[in-house]
Amino acid sequence: MIDFKSLSSNQKLVLNILVPLAYLFPLVLAYLGPKNFGFGVPALVYVGLSIGAVGVLLWIAAMWSLGSSLAVLPGTDHLVTGGVYRVFRHPIYIGIILTLAGLFVACGSVPCLGYVFVVVIPLNIFRARAEEQVLLEQLGSAYQQYKDSTLF
Repeated sequence: MIDFKSLSSNQKLVLNILVPLAYLFPLVLAYLGPKNFGFGVPALVYVGLSIGAVGVLLWIAAMWSLGSSLAVLPGTDHLVTGGVYRVFRHPIYIGIILTLAGLFVACGSVPCLGYVFVVVIPLNIFRARAEEQVLLEQLGSAYQQYKDSTLF
């Protein structure tokens, strides 16, 4: 895992820019690329948009719950357990995945769906593990109890 404490301010800046760009890239690709809405199945457009809407709502609710604790790189001085964080430890990551996957099903974009599975999901798993490592170091048993009582 990455030791975030040992990163220079320039390295942190690069990560703060590159990570969001990893989510923006497939959106640009979907916008510019050919579309086969719902892969030719009109009902899939609505299913994809519904999944994407749930993802956006979860993502927004998670950001709202975090308030001033929201950051790209892990680290905190207190544990947020309210709102959607009562159920999920990483609702923003789940929201990102649902949003992108739903949008790309609606657009009918195989390359973008592939990107979600090959880049976005592994990136979010890596981020979640790194975040949990930092939070365990910072918050100890309080975070472990929280982790044991919630879903991904």
